Amino acid sequence: MSQHPARHPRRVHRNDWVRSGPATAVRSVLQRVLLTPLMKAELDVRVTGVEVLDQLGGPAVIVSNHSSHLDTPVLLTALGAKRRKKIAVAAAADYFFDVWWRAAPSGLVIGTFPLDRRGAPGANASSRLLADGWSLVIFPEGGRSYDGSLRPFKKGAAYLALEAGVPVVPVALRGTHEAMPPKKRNWPAPGRPRVQVTFGQPLHGLPGERAGDFTPRIADAVAKLLADS
Repeated sequence: MSQHPARHPRRVHRNDWVRSGPATAVRSVLQRVLLTPLMKAELDVRVTGVEVLDQLGGPAVIVSNHSSHLDTPVLLTALGAKRRKKIAVAAAADYFFDVWWRAAPSGLVIGTFPLDRRGAPGANASSRLLADGWSLVIFPEGGRSYDGSLRPFKKGAAYLALEAGVPVVPVALRGTHEAMPPKKRNWPAPGRPRVQVTFGQPLHGLPGERAGDFTPRIADAVAKLLADS
């Protein structure tokens, strides 16, 4: 018998309230008057292909590379006010939702929801949000790339899309790593560095396709967008 005390999983602070009407309205105002103007003041944000989202007629899983804390606010800025109204952003449950003072602000301003980075499948916040018509932003690398290169994708985004029967929209974020690299800068570099946000064509799961097969297709689509940006 082990003499070490059993390790209990950390408590995850749920934030379903951030999807309520009042919280959504407050978030819309905060993003419009604070977040977007700040991003546009500090960065030269260029956007290509975002119109593909207007043709979907329902929710989607939006996946992107991840190499900077700028990635989420830049992506929300690129979406525009109307499209980001029903957008929920995945955040690590073991970090952003272990204490209320991280869970509440990130939920109210960004619209985050807890995602288990271990990739545990099954009914969870992600599935419920898709069923309720919310599109999800997921960074399938599972964390930031510290050198800016694309890391292997985890299967969670593909699994959710297949389970819910929704498309995956690949996105390439180019320039965010250079503008604010992890562990090197806490604010964007001066001079309004250029950031390119490129949305690709929606990807749909094939009949009988498993997450393990869909994931490489998603990763390849993001990699191609990065190469072409």
